Amino acid sequence: MAEQTIGSTRTFVLAKGFIQVGNHSALMGEDDTKRLFAEVYADPDRPDVRLQEAYKAILSSMQPGWTLRLLQLFWPDPEPRLEFQKQASQWKRPEVEGLDILHQGLILAVQEYPLPFVRRTVLEFVLPGEEGIAWWEGLVGLCAGFGLRIRYLDQNAIEGLTRWVLNPSIAYQNV
Repeated sequence: MAEQTIGSTRTFVLAKGFIQVGNHSALMGEDDTKRLFAEVYADPDRPDVRLQEAYKAILSSMQPGWTLRLLQLFWPDPEPRLEFQKQASQWKRPEVEGLDILHQGLILAVQEYPLPFVRRTVLEFVLPGEEGIAWWEGLVGLCAGFGLRIRYLDQNAIEGLTRWVLNPSIAYQNV
């Protein structure tokens, strides 16, 4: 049995490109494995998210020998700042000069302030063959029962993920 290092990104780094597998983009590993990616997030309409049970169900539904990597990433999230900027730019302009300067200063400060980070959970599945496609596509239904949603990543999202994992920086990157 080959020994694998926990947390190793070597196989993630050494990729050959992309291939289409059914309706999904797969990253071709240096060892010719096809790796599929999906983001897992809480269903905002379901207050009863049962994360532990969902992970147990995912892992117990896998076949022996299959490989699934769970990535917990802290990712720059521009949405809250962009939403605030949009709302602030729609405020009525103050007629008093001092308040106008404060308003302009607030907008400038928000533009220059670093982005907040949000934790994202990404699954990387090494496709074992055709039998793995049905399991992969069944994750949506499996996770829905626990209050989770699955968003399968397309090629652009996978490229953004690899850029962020392999070249993280505090400054916002277009991810």
